[in-house]
Amino acid sequence: MKDIDLNYHIHTSLSGKIHSEMRNLILSGELKAGEKLPSEHDLARKLGVSRNSLREAIGLLQKEGLLLKRHGVGTFVTDRYPIIKGGIERLSSIASFIESQGHSARSEVIQFEECVCDGRAGELLELEEGSIVYLLETVKYASEIPVAVCVDVIPRSFVSQIDPERIQGSVFEGLGKHYNIDIRYAECDLIPFKSDEGLSRKLRIDVGTSVLLLEQIHYDVQDRKVLYSKSYLPSGKFTFKLIRRR
Repeated sequence: MKDIDLNYHIHTSLSGKIHSEMRNLILSGELKAGEKLPSEHDLARKLGVSRNSLREAIGLLQKEGLLLKRHGVGTFVTDRYPIIKGGIERLSSIASFIESQGHSARSEVIQFEECVCDGRAGELLELEEGSIVYLLETVKYASEIPVAVCVDVIPRSFVSQIDPERIQGSVFEGLGKHYNIDIRYAECDLIPFKSDEGLSRKLRIDVGTSVLLLEQIHYDVQDRKVLYSKSYLPSGKFTFKLIRRR
């Protein structure tokens, strides 16, 4: 288990510091799902803290679903706690979704290019053969933890020139604010997916991890198909609730 840096100059309780540091190690993946913690006695001695402070911090992590205590066996890191939770009924950017959960949101551009659109994106956007599109790939971070990889395809017929810095934080807001494209609704397919090597590297997850792919076609106020998007959301970092009514 990696050493925990307890800054005694920060004005918070010792159990709070232990909880915060261990929580960060779990959410960042440095403490792996299924990993067994040292015994309470050994861990308290390693950290130089009392067993009471450690027990209180571990209790909080158990309540949050980050740790699971098995009687007579030990305490383990669970893989069932999502960083981002919520419904998907409302169309909004991943950045705003992250911020609504109390996390800081950041977007990193992995790829941006102007290219010929072919394959599934072209079919769903109903583009003519040889049509030019802008392709933007980004990684979304929640409090500096990668939680999504997004691929967005925008037909050049709607926007003659795009500055990726204007849309990479939120494609919805960027297209509306800078390019007068007001996205109103989307058709969404939810597709179970297994992470390959490239996706695993970007999301810092193991190859073969279950991922939910949101494949969407977005429409503007004129009912034009203005955006095709694929969002890869690892199951251990995202969970969605869908309200169904009669």
